[in-house]
Amino acid sequence: MDGEAADDADDHWDNSSIKIMLNLYLQNIEKFRNPKIRKKNLWVDISTAVGKGPDCCNKKFRNLKQTYIRLLKKKIRDCTATVKWPYFNIFEEIYVVDGEYQPEIQQKVQEGSNESIAKALLSISTPSKFEDGHENGETSGGQSEEVRKRLTRKRNAELRKATLEIRDRQRVVEEKLDRLINIVEESNSIQRERNKLFQEFLEKLNQPRDEC
Repeated sequence: MDGEAADDADDHWDNSSIKIMLNLYLQNIEKFRNPKIRKKNLWVDISTAVGKGPDCCNKKFRNLKQTYIRLLKKKIRDCTATVKWPYFNIFEEIYVVDGEYQPEIQQKVQEGSNESIAKALLSISTPSKFEDGHENGETSGGQSEEVRKRLTRKRNAELRKATLEIRDRQRVVEEKLDRLINIVEESNSIQRERNKLFQEFLEKLNQPRDEC
C-alpha cells in the first residue's frame, strides 16, 4: 500500500514542483550536456529537491519536452501564434544556445515536415485498385494503351504538383524557422546589453567616493 501511495504522489505534479524541477535542470544544464556525466545521477539530485522519484522526474521532463516541441512546430508554422504554455520560455532557455536551437530540436522539427512529405508522396505514388486493375488489363472490355498512358500522365502530373507544393511548404518552414532564430538572437542580444549595463551600474555603486 505504501508503494502505491508513493506512485500516486509521483504522478501528481503541481506548477510549483514543475518549476522547481525545470529551474534545477537549468542550473545543471552544462552537466546534462556533458556526455561524460551520467544523467541518472543528475536526476537523483533533482528528485531529492523536488520530492519525487528520479525516474518520475525524468519521465515528466520528457513529457514536457514533447509538449514544447509540438508548440514550437505550431509557432514555426504560424509566427503570429501566441504560445500561452507557462514553461515554453524555460525550454527555450534549455534548448537555444547562442541563438540557435540544439541539433536534436532542429531534427524533431524537421521530422514533422518530412512525415508530411512522405505521406503526400505515398498517397500519390500508390495506385488505386481501380487503376492497378486497368493497367494489368483486368477489365471486362480490355484496357487500351491510350487509357493506360492517360492514367500514367495523370499520376505524373499529381506527383509534380505535390513536389512543388512540398518544396514551397519546406521553404516556408525554413523561412519561419530563420525568423524565429533571429528573434531569439535579438532577444539574447538585448538581454546581454541589459546585463552589461547592470554590471556597470553595480561597479559604479561599489566605487569608493572621494572624501570631501
